[in-house]
Amino acid sequence: MLLYQLVAVADTVVMRQVPPVRTAFEQIVFVASGLTSILTLLLVLAILLLLLGMRSAAKALHGKLNEVLLEVRPLTQNANAASADVRQAVAMARSMVEESRETVTMANLQVRDSVTELTARVNELTEMIAQVTRAATRVVGVATTAIDGVKAGARIFGLGRDTGSGLERKKKTKSASRDVDLRDRDERPRLRRRR
Repeated sequence: MLLYQLVAVADTVVMRQVPPVRTAFEQIVFVASGLTSILTLLLVLAILLLLLGMRSAAKALHGKLNEVLLEVRPLTQNANAASADVRQAVAMARSMVEESRETVTMANLQVRDSVTELTARVNELTEMIAQVTRAATRVVGVATTAIDGVKAGARIFGLGRDTGSGLERKKKTKSASRDVDLRDRDERPRLRRRR
C-alpha cells in the first residue's frame, strides 16, 4: 500500500495559492500594518531597554539612599535624644507651672485674708478715733463751759484783772459782743429773696 501511494505522489499536481491582485488601498493598508508591526516591535525593545536603564538607576539610587541613611542615622539618634530632653524639660516646666499656680493661689488667699483682717482693724481704729473725737469734743465743751463759768464768777466777785474802771469794762464787753454778733452774722448763710 505504501508503494501505491508513492506511485500516486508522482502523478500529484502541486498547487500554490496565489494572492489576488491588490488594489492601491489594500496595498497601503498592507504596508501600514507591516510598518505598525515593526514599530511595535521596536517600541517593545525600547521599553525593555528603558526598563533595564531604570532598574540600574533604581539600584544606584537605592545605594545612595542607603549611604544617606547611614549618614542621617546619628542625626536622627541625636534628634531623638534632644526630643526626649525637650519632653523632660516640658514636663518639668508643667510641674513648675502647676506649683506656681498653687503658690499664687495660696498667696492670693493669704493676701485676701490679710486685707480682710487689715480692713477690720482699720474699721476698729476708725471707730476708736471717732469715739476719742466725740469724747474730746465733750471734754472741750465741758472745759469751755467751766472756763466761761469761772470767768463769769470771777467777774461777778470782782476777782479779774483791773484794766480800768467798770464803765470801760462794760464798753469792752459790749464791743466784744457786737464783734461776735457781726462775725456770727457773716458766718450765717444768707437767704436770698425771690423777686
